[in-house]
Amino acid sequence: MQEQTRKKELSEALGRVVSRLRSEANISARSLAYGINMSKTTLLLTERGKLDPQLSTFCKLAEAFYKKPDELMKLVIDELPENWFQND
Repeated sequence: MQEQTRKKELSEALGRVVSRLRSEANISARSLAYGINMSKTTLLLTERGKLDPQLSTFCKLAEAFYKKPDELMKLVIDELPENWFQND
């Protein structure tokens, strides 16, 4: 799998997880973004898989959902295609 494809799939998986967690918690994009010191636009682009957040932002997202970073990563991994970890 090409590096660009892998990066896109990872960003999209994170976006789906963040969007789902935000929806389940009934938190508006504006409130979540404010709580982690991020613009609403940046948050929504992250949810759409258009941005690849820095590790510090990933950790802030995990904290906002009362999760450890590894718990959030597990949710993201579960969203990835089955063959994502296979070598080309």
